[in-house]
Amino acid sequence: MLYEILAHNEQFLQKTTLPHVGHAPRKHTAIVTCMDCRLTNMFEEALGLERGDVLQLRTAGATIPTPDRTGANNDLIRSLAAGIYLLGVRRIIVVGHTECGLSRVDPATMIASMRALGVDPQQLIEREGLGNVEGLVKWIGAFQDVHLNVQDVVNVIRSSAFLPKIPVHGLVIDINTGKLTVVDQGNPHP
Repeated sequence: MLYEILAHNEQFLQKTTLPHVGHAPRKHTAIVTCMDCRLTNMFEEALGLERGDVLQLRTAGATIPTPDRTGANNDLIRSLAAGIYLLGVRRIIVVGHTECGLSRVDPATMIASMRALGVDPQQLIEREGLGNVEGLVKWIGAFQDVHLNVQDVVNVIRSSAFLPKIPVHGLVIDINTGKLTVVDQGNPHP
């Protein structure tokens, strides 16, 4: 795969000259979404986004794992703070999606995969103080309902002492059609 990417990059460079785009997002917006490969290209097109419009922060499930929600001090919050204080972000939109892999985590399958790849789940549970397999599943960020998860993430962002009070909205995108559903409209005009 690495060599395919490098070969494609050579072709890209021969036929493409990119215009200079500043690092501050033109639309003063940060979008938190999932890392799911099915969102690549579709997501920007469905939301009408172009290069330089917004900051995109991608995490597994567009979520903050339950153990990291307390205190709202985690990598997502740190990245949002950088966007707000250094790049002029003044609005945050959390976008989850249907059929998310984190909404269907099977603990037995996850543990079998960990073991097959040389990671001892029990040792990890003990070392990190996760308690049990359920704690491990919470650590990975699993959730049951994407709409509730988006609302929870919106609430964590809004309550973080590290962030100012700016508009935070929540949406869910249908992975098969691109249709957006509003979960939390927030205050749309500040």
